[in-house]
Amino acid sequence: MRTISLLAFIAALAAPAVAAQTTTTTRTAVTNPAQLPDGTYTGVVQKVIDTKDVVVKLSNGAQATLKTAKDNVDFTKCQTNQSIRFSVINGLVAVYAPESP
Repeated sequence: MRTISLLAFIAALAAPAVAAQTTTTTRTAVTNPAQLPDGTYTGVVQKVIDTKDVVVKLSNGAQATLKTAKDNVDFTKCQTNQSIRFSVINGLVAVYAPESP
């Protein structure tokens, strides 16, 4: 009888943990652009912060705030939900363009 009570007690404690495991939440991972290897990527503009900063959702679902130090890059020309292709060098955007369909 004592074993059954102990098992019932353990099961009652474990029930919330099991319920928590079955609950799914969608989170967007935030990626630091400095962690992106140099290369060309695609993303969808989420928010234009200013001329040198923009928030994009990458093709892998992660979100990143892109920065640039180049005079020729002006993110205010981007529009929300616009798909862009950009090149990252040393964690900064060197060039970007709207992605053609």
